[in-house]
Amino acid sequence: MLAGIGGKLSRKAQRRLEQIGVTVRLEAKVLSVDARGVEISTPSGERSRIESSCIVWAAGVSATPLAAMLAAQCGASVDRIGRIEVAPDLTLPGHPEVFVVGDMAATGLPGVAQVAMQGGKFAAATIATRVAGRERNREFKYQDRGTLATISRFSAVARIRSFEASGFVGWMLWLVVHLTYLIGFKNRVTTLLHWTVSFIGRSRSNRTSPLAPGRFDTD
Repeated sequence: MLAGIGGKLSRKAQRRLEQIGVTVRLEAKVLSVDARGVEISTPSGERSRIESSCIVWAAGVSATPLAAMLAAQCGASVDRIGRIEVAPDLTLPGHPEVFVVGDMAATGLPGVAQVAMQGGKFAAATIATRVAGRERNREFKYQDRGTLATISRFSAVARIRSFEASGFVGWMLWLVVHLTYLIGFKNRVTTLLHWTVSFIGRSRSNRTSPLAPGRFDTD
């Protein structure tokens, strides 16, 4: 999630994580995982082991098996995590009637919610123009409007074009953007109330976003 932040904000995020007791290991490669820990290596080839009975992996996702099935039927290729290589207009090669968006499409773009949202809107607009009798031969162009990432309670980092913010200001910006992307007034009010109770009372159950976009364009 912090990959789109970079530079000064990444260093601020690291310092904040270290302040709350997190050990940050940069440029470490996971070699193996078992029930008792994780084995890692550094760029120099040095190996070490982190003993733990609780391991959380949050380094990415694999595409649904449906992607491989579609690729096999239309002769398309898939990347190393199973996403389909799509045409510039997000359609299957040789099948302009089939659109692929989100985590199933290999577009070279980051696997964040806004890529899927913009891809879905593009596909919908293309279908609508076709139904209306107008051909729409356009390439999908992603617009990166910025990156947001929460670090801890009341702390986040944000980059929106040339504007950067961190700490409480970044967290407030993250809160506003996430509420803006929720559909419906009731959803916004309910989420805001849940967040208020959980953050003030230090509860963990509701401290996540229903959308969790990472980027809002913005984990």
